[in-house]
Amino acid sequence: MDRVRRGYHGRDWWGCAREGATLRLQYPDSAPLQAWTILCVARSGEDAVPLADAMMSERPGDPWALFARAGALIDHPGRGEAESIPAARVAQAALPDHPDATWQLARALVVHGAHSEAAAFFAAPPGPASAQLHALELAHTLNTPDVDAQRVFALAEQARAADPRCVDAEFLPGLWLLNRRRPAEAEVMVRRALELSPHSAAMRSTLWSAIRQAEHRDAADKRAAIEADMRLLLLTRGDAPEALMAARQVSQDLFKETYEALSAELEARFPAHQQVDWVRFERLAALWQARHERRQKGSPDPAADEQLRRELDAFIARPPSRPALLGNVYQERYLLVRDDEAAAPEALLAAVQAWAPHEQVNIHSLADAAVELAERTPYRIEAEAIARLALQRLDTRVAQARAAFADQAVVDSEAAYLSAALHSALGAVLLAQGRRAEARVELDQAWSQGKKGSPELFVRMAALAEAEGRIADAETLLVEGLSRWRGEEICEKPLKRLYQRQHGDDSGYAAYRQRLEAAVRDHRRAAILTTAIAEPKPLSPFVLSRLGGGSVRSESLRGRIAVINLWAKWCGPCVAEMPALQDLADAFASAPDVVVTTVNVDTKTDDLTAWLADRGLRLEVLLGTRYASDNGYNTLPLTLFVDHDGRIIFTHEGATERLVEEFTWRIEALRQRASAPASRLVRAAG
Repeated sequence: MDRVRRGYHGRDWWGCAREGATLRLQYPDSAPLQAWTILCVARSGEDAVPLADAMMSERPGDPWALFARAGALIDHPGRGEAESIPAARVAQAALPDHPDATWQLARALVVHGAHSEAAAFFAAPPGPASAQLHALELAHTLNTPDVDAQRVFALAEQARAADPRCVDAEFLPGLWLLNRRRPAEAEVMVRRALELSPHSAAMRSTLWSAIRQAEHRDAADKRAAIEADMRLLLLTRGDAPEALMAARQVSQDLFKETYEALSAELEARFPAHQQVDWVRFERLAALWQARHERRQKGSPDPAADEQLRRELDAFIARPPSRPALLGNVYQERYLLVRDDEAAAPEALLAAVQAWAPHEQVNIHSLADAAVELAERTPYRIEAEAIARLALQRLDTRVAQARAAFADQAVVDSEAAYLSAALHSALGAVLLAQGRRAEARVELDQAWSQGKKGSPELFVRMAALAEAEGRIADAETLLVEGLSRWRGEEICEKPLKRLYQRQHGDDSGYAAYRQRLEAAVRDHRRAAILTTAIAEPKPLSPFVLSRLGGGSVRSESLRGRIAVINLWAKWCGPCVAEMPALQDLADAFASAPDVVVTTVNVDTKTDDLTAWLADRGLRLEVLLGTRYASDNGYNTLPLTLFVDHDGRIIFTHEGATERLVEEFTWRIEALRQRASAPASRLVRAAG
């Protein structure tokens, strides 16, 4: 049993499941061995609940059968959240003096319980402590905002002192270092863990991430080191789905042929495994991403759309082990119907109603679908039911987030964002029904919750204003919405239709729009400049490598206005606004008092030079993944406006439709600050 348990805690779950099965042939009467083998099966990605239920039948009342069932439930994707903690409490009560049962209850709380409940457990555990319990407390602590290195390494040392061969005492600090963009130090810790448990696919995957992030290695060295280590893992664990999946993931943009071969092997050998669900899902995601790109370019491909429809239906026909994946699949199926102008109203209704039972995460998208249904079809009552369902799910989602996350400010922000989006959608549905008074209540609530940046909300408020005869208000709302991110896409057509309804056709529309925009421009500029930070703090110092060679020190920016844009390739709004950022940089290229630069926070930057060249971008790019993480810059894109004295005066989170105009306003304001007499600045501050 000890060998199987050590394999489990060494994160070699497939290996310990296989070894446990072999040892059970020698020791068929060992209940602890059977239980730990079941836990290994569960952690390796298989559904181990049937095995646990069979053990319960074979050994009625055996505490280890209760232990096995709790362990199987913790890792069950559909039942774990509701059933694992009660089951673990029953097992711990049956084995009150056994450290394994105490550890398992702690794991159930860490994985599925409230953050505060797990913290209380570690403060006063009901049973004996162990190295693994200390390691679990460390894992729990890593999910606490602003945890410091001293706390992380103190807990690791407690686990190491209790058991010098505790794998997580080395691995978890390494993971923490990697997440703090300290790959060289992380690699050292992960390699120590792998010395204790060399066949762990999960830890090998983390090692490869550390190698890829290492700035001291060139691309060829990274590729060679990962390829050699990957082949070693496949040599020893090539029969394990988790090893094949880890190798497949790292091969995706390094070894394309290997990636394709491993994908096919996983589907052929392990068709029912949880890992294969992800292979199938990722293939689907690539197809729908290609479709979205075609739509952006205005290049429809009906044959490709039909292939996507068939693939979506095939995925639905063989549901995944993780129910959450179905929400995304049904959403994409709905989008195919929504974007088909010839689709019958009944087809749109059926697509939304098929999606609704499976969507627990993207509830704001489901609410937007309700608006589409209300505005395009006669099924407005059904649309209201779906919009209200989304609101009901918000309560559940917020309650779960409050229990799971220690940082309640983050939960409050997300809850306000979603609440505004959902009330906005419900308001639009009610307006489509002609229920103006009720619509106003919902839309006013959305407006008050800080969602003024959403162009959809501007469109809905404008529709209400028009319905109430307030045409000037409707015009102002739509013109203000144009300047929000994606505002041209969302607000332009409603503004043009409003004009046509007032004037009979669109002749004179261009001059009309220009006049309206001029009328709100001063208001927009004043609103932006009021966001100046009252007590500005200095820019955190840095020395960052420059893509293409050399480095840049923050001190070199002193005496100039610096516009620093933080971005990543995976961030859609970041990528979309980069041509405008290039225009800004070109506009100020000859200005000696202004510098426009960017900080890329991608963990993989091997192909960044080619990526920029493909898009005709010549921006200066600094490599600052760790700098962003250390300073809590977690929202992208993020732009910092730094004055001549090195203080951050403005920040802008998210993308903007009018980047050059609005960023120039901030730059000019900083120029005026620099030229203003000190006495005037003091009076202004007072």
